[in-house]
Amino acid sequence: MINKQKILVVTPRFPYPVIGGDRLRIYQICKYLSSKYDLHLVSICEQKEDLDYQVPDDKVFTSIDRYYLPKWKSYLKTAWGVLNFSPLQVAYYKSAGFKKLVDKHIKSADLALCHLVRTAKYIEGHDIPKVLEMTDAISMNYDRVAKISKTSGIMNFIYSVERKRLRAFELGCIDNFDYSVLVSDIDKSYLLPNGGANKDKVIVSSNGVDTDFLSYDFSHNSKTIIFIGNLYSVQNLDAAVWFAEHVMPLLLSKGNYKFKVIGRIKEKDRVKFKNFKGVELTGAVDSIPCEARGSLAAVCPVRLAAGVQNKILEYMSLGVPTITSSIGLEGINAQPGKELLVANKPEEYVAEIEKLYFDEPFSEGISIAARSFVESEHSWDSQLSNIGDVFNSLEIKPVK
Repeated sequence: MINKQKILVVTPRFPYPVIGGDRLRIYQICKYLSSKYDLHLVSICEQKEDLDYQVPDDKVFTSIDRYYLPKWKSYLKTAWGVLNFSPLQVAYYKSAGFKKLVDKHIKSADLALCHLVRTAKYIEGHDIPKVLEMTDAISMNYDRVAKISKTSGIMNFIYSVERKRLRAFELGCIDNFDYSVLVSDIDKSYLLPNGGANKDKVIVSSNGVDTDFLSYDFSHNSKTIIFIGNLYSVQNLDAAVWFAEHVMPLLLSKGNYKFKVIGRIKEKDRVKFKNFKGVELTGAVDSIPCEARGSLAAVCPVRLAAGVQNKILEYMSLGVPTITSSIGLEGINAQPGKELLVANKPEEYVAEIEKLYFDEPFSEGISIAARSFVESEHSWDSQLSNIGDVFNSLEIKPVK
């Protein structure tokens, strides 16, 4: 039997259970690569429950090593990062113990795959072909946060400091890794606006969607508008609050519409919605498809995002007509007016929602075209094939 080459996969968050955009993406990448390579996962765990989580028999990883990094240690490292000019989220995941674990396993690996810039330092100094799954240009997101942020004091200071440090760090990662992967040309153009010597070291691989799990089911029997997102994320919380505050009052003047926010939320953030009418917060749910089905429309009013919005692909797969901001559309080559709708101002969202409600044939046409788009353009295999090509092209040590 021919031995497979070994890839050491280094992640800052345990990828199980497979929920949330970052876990979903790295899991799908690893699942794709596992057909040709043996994957050995070393992962930081922030929760003790992650150490005992029973991994399903999915045959993705040949072996798994977990390292518990309590949050209090991460907070101390972050505080130190303010003083030593390291990006704060890189400092947050810094651990000498985890570094020893990586160093131990890298000796028997042929290649390395790091997830997010947070883990890039762990491979530094090792002479091994390596790929960095950056996903987003995080510094671009911080730029956007800083431009619209109304906060002052410590948070404004953090945004200001972090975006400058992150950009320099991201560019350094591109220089130090054999290849880096981003989800959209927007992110690549932000980091490398003039191309340059490193342009061929950065590949673009968008996100896919599981159309079998997110099966198509068009409906036109309600006035429910949905938003799917983890509201622990600043970007998602900002988007949901903005829609509840600025769009819902106008929409409620037209009829008994409801804004249903699907996703986990911190208790302290629930109070941000208490004065908004027509809003339902589900919290974490057992089945997103079940919660989403039967909705009139789905929205993605993000203002701070970078990369590709998975929620849009999920909406389209489910057959719920989608309305997104221009920023949300970035990285998705769907045709506005045909496969989805675009709105940026409150009045624009109201107009599009009303059009969907009063014109069922138009609504169904958007739904059908959207589903066809994700089926043809956003299967995981088609989106990840160039990552497979990258690993195939790297010089690999002969198998012993």
